[in-house]
Amino acid sequence: MVFKSSSIDLKKDSIPKLFFYYFIPALCTMLCLSTYSTIDGIFVGKKIGENGLAAIGICWAIFPAFIAFELLFAFGGAALVSYFLGKDQAHRARLVFSSVFYCVAAMSLVFLGIGVIFTHEILDILIAGKSPSQEIRALAQEYLFIIFLGTPFFLLHPLSDIFVINDKRPILGTIAMLIGALSNIALNYFFLFVLDMGIDGSALATLCAHAITFFILFLHFLRRRGKLYFIPRFSLAAVISSAKTGLPESVSELSASIVMLLFNATLLSVVGDKGVQIYSIVMYCGIVFFTILLSVSQALQPIASFNYGAGNFARLRQILFFSLLMVVGIGVALYAVFYAFDRHLVELFLRDKGSALLSESIEAMSVYYIGYVILGVNIVCAVFLQSVQRTKSSFIITMCHAILFLAILLPFMGEKWGAMGAWSSYPLAQACALIVTIAVMIYEVRYGIFSGKIAAGKEVWRKAKHGKAVESDTRK
Repeated sequence: MVFKSSSIDLKKDSIPKLFFYYFIPALCTMLCLSTYSTIDGIFVGKKIGENGLAAIGICWAIFPAFIAFELLFAFGGAALVSYFLGKDQAHRARLVFSSVFYCVAAMSLVFLGIGVIFTHEILDILIAGKSPSQEIRALAQEYLFIIFLGTPFFLLHPLSDIFVINDKRPILGTIAMLIGALSNIALNYFFLFVLDMGIDGSALATLCAHAITFFILFLHFLRRRGKLYFIPRFSLAAVISSAKTGLPESVSELSASIVMLLFNATLLSVVGDKGVQIYSIVMYCGIVFFTILLSVSQALQPIASFNYGAGNFARLRQILFFSLLMVVGIGVALYAVFYAFDRHLVELFLRDKGSALLSESIEAMSVYYIGYVILGVNIVCAVFLQSVQRTKSSFIITMCHAILFLAILLPFMGEKWGAMGAWSSYPLAQACALIVTIAVMIYEVRYGIFSGKIAAGKEVWRKAKHGKAVESDTRK
């Protein structure tokens, strides 16, 4: 099947039309992606119980670490790909895509070996020296081992999706993700309830679903359905340039992994196993909230990168303003929905609806999710600046909203006010980060991307250490 995009003109079409062209498929994709974890949680909670939820919650930090590595090259590579496509330099776009894909594929095999060999030691890091019950630890180790076996798929699946979207095929990305999500549901049920494989079945279902989605997306590049396809060349400069541009987004995702470690350690210390169980439920429900907000930034990125490459600075203002309006409206609406249906959401993960975890999880969600409303603004501003290659400004915002303030507030507030202090630290940290975001955007208006002092179509590609060599390679 071929998904045509000839009706879309990134230079001339209205911002709302372009935004929703990318946002709706991205939203469907991210909702499907979020079901990977949410469905795992529902099946594990119903079949194995709260200890199974806690075990996966402990292992969860490994997924942001995977995504952080992939985004280091994928998001920066995608920004450069759209930039070069905007300048009608498809040959460079293909070189960036191919080089990044080859690099991530090779490194995924290295990570697979490390993960399988050192599963026990990595688990010790994930529990941050704390001691959950022996049952939770045993379940976590089983789950983690199988997840590491699927490392190439966990890295190459989202990498392929980002490049498919930037190749103007967001609908294909959505269909692939939908098939993967449905596969995950079916396989979870089959492995857990039919074969009774326990937590191993949940991990295997997740692995297989990611593999299915990856192969669907991979065929797009093999069949040369768009402007991006594999070429038999590798450029270290392309990889370095992608990593430089993608650093803020990668740090943000890696920080999410560190935040999970901090929360698990703090809650184990303050509340014990119950704290980790509640945190798992909060994160399982919240991943839908978070991924919907992230869809706004995914819709923003290709439009901003393309128009930056084309030198259309007036449209950059429009897309930023429109995206901010959307993310604030969506964030408030989502909080209202979660507040109204919180009891029903939490009950999805509990075998016993009369469990003491129910009321405590609802209370935690009502506080923690306030931070997501503020987070949306911080993410949109950071991704916008990254998309137009204002890497330093993006990095500052990313560090602040991802980890800086939370790393300071969480241990202190958790120790002083217990579990409620831990939950409250997240929205407070996001509010502090928002102040920094506003300051950075004021700077960009006066001296940066909107000041008129930045040359239109500035080619940051040449900043790479081997930039001239790459330019020569693309002309061979």
